[in-house]
This record gives sequence, structure tokens and C-alpha cells, in this order.
Amino acid sequence: MTAPVRPAAPRRNRPGLLAQFVLQWLWPPVWAAVALALGLLTALAPAGLSPPLAWLNPWRAVLTWPRFRLEWAADPAGWDAYATGRIRARIAAAERRPAAHRARDADGAPVLAVTVPARLFRGVGPDRAAAVAEGWTAEVRGTGREQWSPGALHLRRPLPQPGR
Repeated sequence: MTAPVRPAAPRRNRPGLLAQFVLQWLWPPVWAAVALALGLLTALAPAGLSPPLAWLNPWRAVLTWPRFRLEWAADPAGWDAYATGRIRARIAAAERRPAAHRARDADGAPVLAVTVPARLFRGVGPDRAAAVAEGWTAEVRGTGREQWSPGALHLRRPLPQPGR
């Protein structure tokens, strides 16, 4: 008999999860004000000020209903299906549009690069997330915290060399 699959990260506390889900609906007006102020600051500031585009993404902090239910239940099988679907979707998007996901490896060779944020594989952990991405080199980059808290899973695959 095998041991039950356990989530890779500690379960989030329910009051905090519920507070995030309820209070996130106050976020869009705050985000709009911050984005407007940041846009004005960027337009009026001297050259060289360019904030990362991720700062302007309002969906980055939103907890969707399916993910809320998944984190509330903390079902390992549900997390596995969720993470597998999200990782494979990101890989498929990169393979459909390789020019948008092109990067350079340490030796300068062109590679196809995909970044998967930790929120998409929190319940299965980086090992299982890397196993889903067969044929890709996986690297987990942490956030610097002492506890298990990867920042993202970086996937890379060599691009085929054009025929000469």
C-alpha cells in the first residue's frame, strides 16, 4: 500500500484565504489609481524610468473561484490536475509562439523559455511541476525566504537550429 500524496507546500490558513478572496474585490480601484499614477510618473519622469510590465497586471493577485476552492480543499489530486493543466498550457503557448519566448542560454545558444509562477504549482511542489515538463530543463528560483517558497519554475528547451 502506498502512502497518500501530500501537498508540497503547507496548507494556507483558511481565514487568510477567505480574507484574500473577499478583499480582492477592493483591489481593482486601488490598482487603477496606482497604474494611473505610475503611468503619469513614467511619462513625466526623465528618460530611463520604465517599470516592469508585471506591475501593471491586475490579474496577478486575483484568486479565482476554482483556485479558491482548490486551496480551500487542499486536495492533492486536484492540485495535480490544476498544476499539470496550467504548466502544459504555458508550454503549449510557448511552442505556438516561439519568438515571444525566445531567450539565450548561459553559453549564448537560443532557447525557448517559460516561467511558471509558484502560485500555479504550490500544492504539488517544484519536483512534480518539473516532471510535468518532460523534455525541458527545470530550475527553481527561490524568493530568499527560509521556508519552502519558490518564486518560480524556469523551464528551458533548446531551439532547433535552422538548416544551413
